Amino acid sequence: MLEKLQAYVLIALVTLLSAVFILQFGGPQAEGCTAGGSTYAAKVDGEVISGGEFRSVYYLLGFNRSPSEQQRSQKLWEVVLDGLIERTLLADEARELGHHVSEDEVMERLAREGTIRVSLAADSQFGGAREIEVGGAMQNRDGQFDVERARSFIQNTMRRSVGEFTVAQIEEELAERMRQTVLASVEVSEREVRDAYVREADRARIEYVRFAPAYYRESLEPTPAELDAWIAANPEEVDQEYEQNRHRFTDLDEQVRARHILIKAGADASEEAKEEARRRADQLLRRARAGEDFAELARNNSEDTGSARRGGDLGFNPRGRMVGPFDEAQFGLAIGEISDLVETRFGFHIIKVEAKREGDVPEAEAKIELADRLYRDDRANSMAREAAEAALAAWQTGLSAEEMDAWLLRRERGEPEPDPEAEAAEGEATDEEADAEPEEEEEEERNPLAPTVEESANFGRTDNPIRGPFDSGPLVRDVFSRNLEDPMPEEPLALGNDFVIYRLTERSEANDEGFDDEVRQRLRNGLLRAKRQEVIAAYIRDLRAAAEREGRIRIQAFDLDVKVEGNGEVRSAPEGIACGSDCAASYEFGTMVQLRAEVGEGARFLGWQGACSGSQPTCVVTLDEAREAVARFRGGSAAPSSDEGGDDEGSGDEAAPEDEPADEEPAEAEG
Repeated sequence: MLEKLQAYVLIALVTLLSAVFILQFGGPQAEGCTAGGSTYAAKVDGEVISGGEFRSVYYLLGFNRSPSEQQRSQKLWEVVLDGLIERTLLADEARELGHHVSEDEVMERLAREGTIRVSLAADSQFGGAREIEVGGAMQNRDGQFDVERARSFIQNTMRRSVGEFTVAQIEEELAERMRQTVLASVEVSEREVRDAYVREADRARIEYVRFAPAYYRESLEPTPAELDAWIAANPEEVDQEYEQNRHRFTDLDEQVRARHILIKAGADASEEAKEEARRRADQLLRRARAGEDFAELARNNSEDTGSARRGGDLGFNPRGRMVGPFDEAQFGLAIGEISDLVETRFGFHIIKVEAKREGDVPEAEAKIELADRLYRDDRANSMAREAAEAALAAWQTGLSAEEMDAWLLRRERGEPEPDPEAEAAEGEATDEEADAEPEEEEEEERNPLAPTVEESANFGRTDNPIRGPFDSGPLVRDVFSRNLEDPMPEEPLALGNDFVIYRLTERSEANDEGFDDEVRQRLRNGLLRAKRQEVIAAYIRDLRAAAEREGRIRIQAFDLDVKVEGNGEVRSAPEGIACGSDCAASYEFGTMVQLRAEVGEGARFLGWQGACSGSQPTCVVTLDEAREAVARFRGGSAAPSSDEGGDDEGSGDEAAPEDEPADEEPAEAEG
């Protein structure tokens, strides 16, 4: 009797709410309390998707509460707008198949389940359709569905009229029925389940060593004769590189190529530490001026690890690239001259100028500079492969991981080539040696790029056991072709630019014992979810592609106008805006455009006006209508705006160049 009474109450509530809907349909209040009224976002087969509906979904999902940069980078507006477009296409397909949904059906589900259906882009990380729990906002204190609370939530929280909400939910229900129709025939075979089990249960663990060409590149200092020989052997490659980079060697401002030695003493260092750093730097300065090889001194003593490995070489750089005191010192030196101690916020520097240039660089000189890089890349790659081959041969003699790492460390130090057999013998300590107290040795800081023995986590056939900017597939396939009786490859494996050697240490294979009903069902459910998602995404892609070919989808676009006052530029992401005066670009509805103000020489950024505000150099503009932004700069050589007069205050050192080396501490603009 209680169940029947509850059913009667539910029917009564649904009937009442449906009556409210019927009264709202078609009347002037259908536009009601909406977000943006009837702003046109997109049209699909003539049906309008309004800006208000777009915002309603965007806010319901809480996307508007995410940081603006996250909204922009993840293109959340596309996720929502594409979802609304795909929903309309699916609903139309459902109607073609004879499906029909009434207001009563929609409201009965809302009252019973307390959820609102929302369609998101099928190809997005959010996976298509979602159901948003809103029951608590539509219930009274007794936990019962309340018509007035439901109306209030729809109108005030979602900012939709009741009529608009009902129409949207009918479309969502039709779209969901079409999805279920498409997915009705999707199945997972027993073979697919078995294969998934093998992939999951087949596991391995390895010890491995990576040989990065970048490590060997740092130690290369080609002689003029070596470069000449390489250019003669590779003329086409050098010519092609020069043609692609000719612009880097024409009409140059004054540039200096310098080496430096840094002894660190940061701003937070004590007076004692600073004095000690100054003393050490002064000793190195005296040694450099006494004729010791500057590059070797830098390589062995500089605490700027980025340049020390290159003998302190910073390459060519223009004015403003380095911090102020460093920049002033290097441009004040003659070629071959060594500076006094130069103090910056990083510590104490000793600088030696190697070369200077300005204007157009002669072609022969430019080619030598380019060939130097090409030679280093080519030779470093060969050295990495040769080192990997030598290490693999040593490891195959039976060295443990610890012994192999010691072998690698001796090579890193440049010690004589170890004898693998003697290496193995060293591991057999006498009883007396075993009982002796080991001497404590200070652990040496190793080059982070140097090859070392590392151990992977336990991994399967679809995992990436080694992190890196490369595909681990060749390594994984080789590992799973082996067992513990055959644990090592015959030759190093090439992964991207690196070479890898490994030894298999653990291996487990799939067996029928672990393939029980529980595992089988779990895998089947996971495969079915993934397969359903793949099938519906493919179906929707085809549906949308056909609609776009036939011109049945139209997304509203709006203009973004940008004005620049003063000496500066504004650029955008996505691309479109790139100007130093006035320009405009058109973007689809909802696009979040990031604008970045870039100061001109001798200028400073004052701030934004219009669609942007504040004094930060970046801002984000949402294109849900035509927008205009103004970027204001002061100073510099450009003609000032009428309200700024001729003030030229500011410094061109306010922004660091985009191509500034990240690992070289002095290479940083001041201010």
